[in-house]
Amino acid sequence: MSHPAFAELVELWCGDAPDADALEDHVFACDACAAAYTRLGAACEALRAVIPPVISHAHRDRIAAAGARIRLTPVDAGVDAEAVFATDVDLLVHVLKNDLSRAERVDLTLIVGDGSRELAFEAIPFDARAGEVLIACQRHYRYTVPGDPRFVLTITEGGVPRRASYFVHHRFPDDPV
Repeated sequence: MSHPAFAELVELWCGDAPDADALEDHVFACDACAAAYTRLGAACEALRAVIPPVISHAHRDRIAAAGARIRLTPVDAGVDAEAVFATDVDLLVHVLKNDLSRAERVDLTLIVGDGSRELAFEAIPFDARAGEVLIACQRHYRYTVPGDPRFVLTITEGGVPRRASYFVHHRFPDDPV
């Protein structure tokens, strides 16, 4: 096998390489390709830190302006949604919809898999006028957050909290049909 193109290394790193076994055999046996793969991994890890799980509309616009291919998934409270992470998508953005016109504060709880693990995000950005909270979902979450997440917004209005729950099923190109 000849040295893989940069795009093939990206596909391998993202878990989307069509011939991953042969590519891995070469990359891990070739010092130059292993070094390139390591550099790519370090750059991707650094980029992950740049995009937090909850983003503002302005942050989404900056990411799009920088060339990221974003797919928006509108999600209504209490209605299951499906998000497709195709190869032509760099970032999924789940648009959690709700009446936020009187919201003073919005908190997010991310419930992972069977509910045994929760991550809390306090005072997250939200757009009161549009009634939206934006959740940035990167491809690597497939491996670091097992199962499909449930999002619970706690919306505080007049000092009184109310909750809204959202579920997003993620589908990837290599999922069995």
